[in-house]
Amino acid sequence: MEKKTWIAHYIYASDDGSARTRIRKIMAADYDAAVQFAANDSPAEEFVVSVYPESDDQYLGLVR
Repeated sequence: MEKKTWIAHYIYASDDGSARTRIRKIMAADYDAAVQFAANDSPAEEFVVSVYPESDDQYLGLVR
């Protein structure tokens, strides 16, 4: 199965309590594999992550 590029967008609290975000690209064969990789590579112990395929489509002013 061919791997494709996924975008993982993390939201988490830094050590000083301020909100932080991190966006990274992930190469994975499918959504479940991308989510698993994103969860294992999180920037903090507690976080929220959104994973979606890389795309040139535009949503509400953002290019995905």
